[in-house]
Amino acid sequence: MKDQGTKPSIPNFLYSALGVLMINLIIFVLLYVIIAAEFAVSMITLLCTILVMLYLDKKGLINEIFSIFIKYKRTALISTVVLALIFPLMLADKRYIAHIAIIVTVYGMAALGLNFQMGSTNMVNFAPAAFMGIGAYSIAVLTAKFGMSSWVALAIAILTSGLMGLLIGIPTLRTKDYYLSLVTMALQLAFTMVLFNIPYLGGPNGISGVKPLSIGEFSLVKSYTVFGVKIAPQIPYLYLCILILALFIYIAMRIYISRIGLSLNTIAQDEVAANCLGINIAARKLFAFVIGAIFCGVAGALYGSYTSYVGPDDFGFPKSLMIICMVILGGMDNVVGVVTGAFILTVITEKLRVFSDFQQLVYGLILLTVLIVRPAGLIPKRVRNYCMVFKKNIVKHTQD
Repeated sequence: MKDQGTKPSIPNFLYSALGVLMINLIIFVLLYVIIAAEFAVSMITLLCTILVMLYLDKKGLINEIFSIFIKYKRTALISTVVLALIFPLMLADKRYIAHIAIIVTVYGMAALGLNFQMGSTNMVNFAPAAFMGIGAYSIAVLTAKFGMSSWVALAIAILTSGLMGLLIGIPTLRTKDYYLSLVTMALQLAFTMVLFNIPYLGGPNGISGVKPLSIGEFSLVKSYTVFGVKIAPQIPYLYLCILILALFIYIAMRIYISRIGLSLNTIAQDEVAANCLGINIAARKLFAFVIGAIFCGVAGALYGSYTSYVGPDDFGFPKSLMIICMVILGGMDNVVGVVTGAFILTVITEKLRVFSDFQQLVYGLILLTVLIVRPAGLIPKRVRNYCMVFKKNIVKHTQD
């Protein structure tokens, strides 16, 4: 029920399927302007959007918007899919803007992976870029040096990322708190040094000639002419990245609302209480670590296949810091917030590429500002209702 006092509320006409369409369309237009407009217009629009988001959250209206989308979830899903299909077509002749969109989706996947660890389980991992690098270098070595099919190489890269997450996670998760952070930081630095010093991996020059993903003769990184309109070579790949990002968002949300997600949050809040409730803490932490590694590995593999080149600088500590900032900025343990944080920071990074020497300073200032002013992030995690989860399990056990 909406507050009848002085607290602002959403207009009544928005509490409908039409309202969902209108909100989705507004979001779509804002995303397009921020990503496609010139620097000044883009940054002003982004700043105004953030200020509006903060105002809406302060008045409790963000939760109302979420409730509208949940109530009309079918309309929300269909309209989101339609807009996601239209969006790349609007960038058909804008190569660089389409490139930015691809990078946004890639880092969105990596941020979702890190969110399982930092957001859901409170394990601060300073090496997400290292796991991206594992996926990227796996597909690079298999395609550029062994001539393997890009799809087979992608599958092996996913398995390699998960296996490395498992092998690294088992000893690493014996530590906790600050020690875990130091271990993952050391892992990130060691990974970068390995890339720089092993000639087989290209050393500081990296590996070029990575095969792009293709479907038969149809390359996903190639320009095509459709109905007389020349499509930028990034567009087919952008569709693939949007599809995979949507799949990852779905998986992340399903885990979030499941008993596994609840157990991860319990561990984050109080490991002693989690242990008393019978939660296998080691297994749950390892699950979060491995699935996070897989998400990051897929992101890295897609990045390497798209750019046809991988190098040590692409997966160094500054990249890990950027992904960490994405999770904190958007809102830890909030799937929508994390993807939002990835979008904002990626766009800022690409728009400010001329100041690339100061990127670490920018990330540090953003991180410091958010931690002081808005520690919960732009879209804080919502109060969770697990009644339906418990009800489903009770019904299932009763039927059995």
